[in-house]
Formats: sequence, structure tokens, C-alpha cells
Amino acid sequence: MRLFIAEKPSLGRAIAEGLGSPQKNEGYITCGDDTVTWCFGHLLELANPDDYKPEWKKWDANALPIIPDEWKVLPRKGVAKQLNVIKKLLKKADVVVNAGDPDREGQLLVDEVLEHFGYVGNVQRIWLASLDEKSVTTALSSLKDNKDFATLSHAALARSRADWLTGINATRAMTLLGRSKGMQGVLSLGRVQTPTLNLIVTRDKTISNFKPQKYAVVQATLNHENGSFKAQLQPSEDMTGLDEEGRLIDTAKAEAIAKEAANQTGTIVEATSQKKTVHPPLPHCLSSLQKAASAKFGMSAKEVLDIAQRLYEKKLTTYPRSDCRYLPEEQFDDAQRILQALSSAPVFETANPQLKSKAWNTKKVTAHHGIIPTGQVLADLPEKDAKLFELISTTYALQFHPPLIYEAKKIVSEVAGYLWSTTGQTTLEAGWTTFDKQPDEQALSAVKKADEVSCTESKVEMKQTKPPAKFTEGTLIAAMASIHRFIDDTEAKKTLKENEGIGTEATRAGIIETLKQRGYIKTDKKNLISTELGQHIITLTPEQLKDPITTALWESRLSAIAAGTEQFDTFMSDQAHLLPVLITPITESAGTGLQGHPCPECGKTLRRLPSKKEKGKFFWACFEHDKPVFLPDIKGKPGTKQTKTKLLQAPCPEEGCDKVMRRFESKKKKGTFFWVCENKEHPLRSDDNETPGEAIRM
Repeated sequence: MRLFIAEKPSLGRAIAEGLGSPQKNEGYITCGDDTVTWCFGHLLELANPDDYKPEWKKWDANALPIIPDEWKVLPRKGVAKQLNVIKKLLKKADVVVNAGDPDREGQLLVDEVLEHFGYVGNVQRIWLASLDEKSVTTALSSLKDNKDFATLSHAALARSRADWLTGINATRAMTLLGRSKGMQGVLSLGRVQTPTLNLIVTRDKTISNFKPQKYAVVQATLNHENGSFKAQLQPSEDMTGLDEEGRLIDTAKAEAIAKEAANQTGTIVEATSQKKTVHPPLPHCLSSLQKAASAKFGMSAKEVLDIAQRLYEKKLTTYPRSDCRYLPEEQFDDAQRILQALSSAPVFETANPQLKSKAWNTKKVTAHHGIIPTGQVLADLPEKDAKLFELISTTYALQFHPPLIYEAKKIVSEVAGYLWSTTGQTTLEAGWTTFDKQPDEQALSAVKKADEVSCTESKVEMKQTKPPAKFTEGTLIAAMASIHRFIDDTEAKKTLKENEGIGTEATRAGIIETLKQRGYIKTDKKNLISTELGQHIITLTPEQLKDPITTALWESRLSAIAAGTEQFDTFMSDQAHLLPVLITPITESAGTGLQGHPCPECGKTLRRLPSKKEKGKFFWACFEHDKPVFLPDIKGKPGTKQTKTKLLQAPCPEEGCDKVMRRFESKKKKGTFFWVCENKEHPLRSDDNETPGEAIRM
């Protein structure tokens, strides 16, 4: 028997349909001499610290770093039944086919099940980039030896163990430090989540600290015999009144230049024209799809991934977790079939399947190619699914439209001793932009060097600098993928530019969701902003743990393991040696003045807790007493214990009443008092020299 083990049921069903004559059973499908079963993602997970040593259950700084001598994996909750199905089928199998998703994690999650059951027989690999009938049939006819993909499994395992080591140790260290400062709950750190959080916190601080700078832009209308055009002052390097960015901040100087140029004649000193070509945007990878869908539809990164996964499982599009935007040239012949299947919209009807864009480049295809439609069509998709499918399909169709061709012009004129610059462009052939955003037009008159111009109008327009925009999920995904843009170190920037950034296409959306769930960030309309807790975490985290360079270089090494150019054991040995460097600054912080605030009654550390009654408010507490101590929160620090003033009492003056009245201060008007009787039916009374006065009739 040949046994296929798929990553998930949907993939298993697609393979079974490709094999033919599927017969459903409990946890598997038979197809003649073949059997298809499946996992539910990872069926196994790395054991917890206390599964290695009982004493590791206690969160103790002296036990750190925790590094297992031999790693253990245990079944996840709720998967025992399916694991047992796989176990029984393995005993009957002559050949096993690893049918995990075509990536590192997909390779590992099947390999680890085979290792868990000690399977040592013949193992092959099926590589499915899409689940349509043609792709499945092609993949079934080209199975490979599973050993050829061992390095992918090694890279995924290295990632898993490195994340465990960093996450377990750094989280315990940070949580212990947090407790010493009165913070509650688990304070989670991670190899990717912490540098990602740092990006958001840093951006928020930059925006908060930003001070807008006003500057002047001097504009002129220049008249030429063939027509007039707008021009802008081009400040020279030696001009006075400029800031460090070359902006004119001296308003008086700007007004003087505008006045000098008014009604003056001048000469064109430079006139250039260049024909330029813009090719269609490449097909999407996951991160570019997430960025585009965030901007266009306001979708979250996780939402895009989930929808793309559904489209893949419905056989409408190819594998979604791709980091590549290029397509293999071998698939070019499928274009006509796909375009015809999707020909209901003009972008498909007018597409030319003979045109070959720059996207078709086999040499630039990595483990996966760009996300494209398969040619399958399904009616009545949910609204958001339909929008994303259209976005993927349209970008594919643009590959079969000609490029945008335009003429770019630049004119530099000299008037009143100053240079004035003008740029513009004229579309010659709209090409693919007919179905996309049209380029801004600014047609310029035909001019040549040494032509005369005259200034018919000049004016000063005041502008001011703007802070960087807050992150959205789309721009954060793009930042994670292009982390080199946020690095100052020149050598590190060069290295990181050649690699994948932080996280992977498959994990970045999950990282953002994790940061939300842990209360480190929150959404504000389309924007992501850091919370007070997230900012505290970054303040307390050592530089190396929040530095994206560290994580990006780790990601680069994981890619090298997958490519077979780095050894798994070397990487893991380096992780173990690096751990003390990462966590020691945290564990030592508790002894350097960061140990928090003592309880005024017992000296033990107070805890800062959120108020359940007033959102956004906090208080401090110590529970080491029979009667807990509570203190107010004053700008993040415990205030002094508030003693309750004993209320004045007096007999109620109402006739026949034997109840007591008590004196209260008005919350609305400080210093104003009134009296309340225990009998709620009696009226309130004013205060008369600390005794009940006249009745207050409502």
C-alpha cells in the first residue's frame, strides 16, 4: 500500500480526487491500492519545561536559562484519535508519501510524525503548489525522494527549537522582572514578536515626539512662446535660510525672492526629455497581497491569509504562503486557458496571452511562485473572498497587457539669478494602467535650452513637515519583510536587504495577532498603535532581544539551513550560547533599582493592577495580609494610603424620626456639604455649621 499523509483534510481530499475512485473512511480515504490520511497541522508540539524536570515548573530566575539535554515532543490535545489512525496505516504501508504543504513547516509536520512512530521505510515527497486537477495530476506523476527535502525539515525544526528557547527563557525572565516592578500576568517575549513590537513602539514615539517644521516653497508661473508652466525655486547649497534638509525656512528670504522674480525675464538653462517604460506590477506574494488588501479593503493580515488559504483549498488560486512574485516560464502556456476561464471582465478580455511580462523568470522562482489564479471559477463566493480573488486575478491578467510608456520632461530656468525647476510627464501608451491607477499627467510645452521665459506670477506657499504615518497591518507586514529599511548600520543593511527580513510569509500575520491578544498593541481604525503595556515591555527589554538585526540574521541562517549551506547543529549550539547574553540583562535588572515599590506595611513588593470599575485606571495592592493593602496610582507609582474621614452624624430633625443623618461632601462642588437621613424617604438637608440645616426640596 502507498500511504499519502497530507497536512490537512482539504489537501488530503484533493489528492484523493486526483488518485481517483475515493472511498471515505474514518480518518482516511482509500483510492484503489492507495490510501490518503492527514494531519491537522502539527499533531505534535515541543514539551513544556516541567515535562523535562518537575522543578522547572516553578518560575525561578536561578533556573535560567532552561535548555533541554534531549528534546521531547508530545501529542497536542485532541489529536490522539487521528494519530492512532496514522499509526495503524503506517504498519500496512510499503511506501509513504509526505504530502505536507510545500514549505518548511509542511515538510516538518509530516516528517516528525514518521519519526514519532519510528517509521524507517521508503518515503517520497509530493510538491503541490496548487490544488486544481491539472496541478494535482502533474504532481502525482513527479514524486521525489523525501530525503531531498530533509534540509527544509531541519530549518523548520531549528526555527521551532530556537523560538522555544528564546520564548520560554526570555518570557520567564521578563515576567519575573515585571512582578518585581508591580506588573501582573505573563509578560511574553519572542524572537520575532519583540522586534516587531519594537518597530511599532519606535514609530509611535517618533510620532509623539515629532515637532512640525514650517518651511516656504516659492512658486512661479513662467511664460514661454509655446505656453506657460509652473516652476518651483530650486535652492542652491550656499543659499542662506535653509535647514539641514535643504528646505527654505526663512520666510522673509522666500518673500524677497518671490518679489525679485516677479515680472522678470529669464532663460531656460536645461531642457531634457526621456521616454520611460513601466512594466505591470508583479503577481502577488503573500506580504504584497496583505499590504494591497489592507490599503484597498481594510483587511487585516490574518484575514487576508485566511481568505487566501480558503481560495487555495477551493482550487481557485495557487499556494498562498509564497515569498516570491515571479512565475516559472514552464507555466506560460497555461495563460490562454486561465485567461479564457476568467474572461468576464475587460482586463481579461483584452489580455494578450502571447505577451510575456518580466514576471516570467524561472531563475527568480524560489520554493514557490507568485500567487495566481488556477483557471477554476466558483460562483457565489463570499464578498471578501471575491474581492481578494479579483485582486489576485487582475494582477495576473495585467501581465498580458503592454507596459506604460510615457515621456518624462524636466525644465530648469534661470530667473532673477535663481534656478526654477519644472517636471512633468505625458502618457504615450497607457498599457496596463488602463485597468489600474492612471498616472498623474502634467504636460509641458515644447521648449529648448536658451529659450526666453518671463515670470508672470510668483508667490510663497507655506508648508510644514509631517511625521511618519502610523503603521497599518499592511505597512507593518511590508516593514517586517523589508526590515533593512529600518536599519542604520550600513553593513547590516546590505546583508539584510539580500535576505527575508523578520518572520516569514506564513508567520507574520500570526505575530501581529499575538501582539494584539497579549495587549501589547491595539487597532485604531486602520492603524496599529502600541499600548502602555507594550511600551513598558520594550523599555525593559535588552537591546539585542528587540533589535531586528538579531532576528533577521537568524532568519537568514534558517534559510541557509533550508538551502543546505548551514548545519542544523551549529545553529542550535549558537542559540544555546547566546541565551545567557539575551536574558542576563533582564534577570540582573531586578537588582539595579528596578525592583519596584515596597508595601508600606510589610516591605514586600506591591503589584500594580487595572481597575475593574474605571477603564484605563490602576491601583497598587499587597495581598500578604489578612486585610489587603490598597494604594492609589499616581503617574505609575503608588501613592500614600488614603484614610477615610469619619462622617459627622446628627439626629434627624424630622418629627417622629429616630434615625441618624450623616454629613457628605458634594462630588460636583468641593467644599459644599449636605446631610442624608438613614430613612431614604426624608429629604436631603443643607449644612449649617456642621449640623443639619434646611430641607432641600428636589
